[in-house]
Amino acid sequence: KAKRVRTIFTSEQLARLEEEFARQQYLVGTERWLLASSLHLTEEQVKVWFQNRRIKWRKQSLEQQQTKLARTGLATPQTSPDSQSHHGEED
Repeated sequence: KAKRVRTIFTSEQLARLEEEFARQQYLVGTERWLLASSLHLTEEQVKVWFQNRRIKWRKQSLEQQQTKLARTGLATPQTSPDSQSHHGEED
């Protein structure tokens, strides 16, 4: 099975996809078909773009929540074990 070629969207296509995503995060059936047709894309391309955009949206929402919590002092920012100093203690 051949590897799928990555779709390169035009700035106009991206602007329209983002506009539709701002209205609703899920696009199915006739709405997806109409959008795909108007942008000269396949339904599969539109479906995958929306799936990927929802992942990005959830990640951004989670990061915003963590930042808000950190600002109010309810949570500490995530740090990796390597970045924590031991203040000269021996292991």
